[in-house]
Amino acid sequence: MAAPANIVGEALDFLVSNPLFTVVLAGMLGFVFFMYLLVRRTVLGLREGFESGKDR
Repeated sequence: MAAPANIVGEALDFLVSNPLFTVVLAGMLGFVFFMYLLVRRTVLGLREGFESGKDR
């Protein structure tokens, strides 16, 4: 079994040697983070709207 430090080193070597993959991976992670924030903001806004509608 490989040591965790060796696996991390190999992963970093792979990312450095493949810049296109690194850019695509960073873009995908950024998109997922953006979508999470968008959905979270939408759900919180809906909940706030429903609560303010009940108070009327």
